[in-house]
Amino acid sequence: MRKALLLLILTFAIPPKLLAQRYHSGEIPRYDVGLQFDFNYLDGVGDGGGGFGGRFDYNFNEHFALDSQIIFRQHDVSVPVGAAVGTGAIWQTTGLFGLRAGQRVEDTGFFLHARAGFLHFGSNDGVSLLSRSTFPAFDVGGGLERYTGPMILSFELGELIVAYGNATVSPEPYQVLPPPTRVGTRASPVLGLGIGFRF
Repeated sequence: MRKALLLLILTFAIPPKLLAQRYHSGEIPRYDVGLQFDFNYLDGVGDGGGGFGGRFDYNFNEHFALDSQIIFRQHDVSVPVGAAVGTGAIWQTTGLFGLRAGQRVEDTGFFLHARAGFLHFGSNDGVSLLSRSTFPAFDVGGGLERYTGPMILSFELGELIVAYGNATVSPEPYQVLPPPTRVGTRASPVLGLGIGFRF
């Protein structure tokens, strides 16, 4: 993790002319496609951790874009195995779609985003972490982008708000909270790192 963060910081410091000729202000590419790495803790639900996925943006102009991403992550939770306790895996899928607005200054962009979508839990044995498996989600935050020719490096910081409603944490086989616990609406910080290309 430290090496990846150091590499990202060093890449932001490299002058763009060393890697490729930069785009002129009138040549904003329409499409951004890349890989996204997110780190978050789901307040009251799971242990959080890192996830990975994809990102796609459609740039209307240099200030506004349609912003979307889908992230997959795994949560390890305690599972009763006979008289002992083992470890099981819950898969989390987060899909978010929305708008991004900001300003590009030379080879750097500063943006605010608001995205709505869903959060879905599943497992290989079909048992859900919660009494329901899919919930509405909303993400709001900001980010910084560094452009080196067609390559984009991005850093995002946001807040993921999930409306779990009356859902409760499943008492069996996954023991995360003492049942019956109504989850309600929870907000959790999200840190995102991305690498992609624009064309």
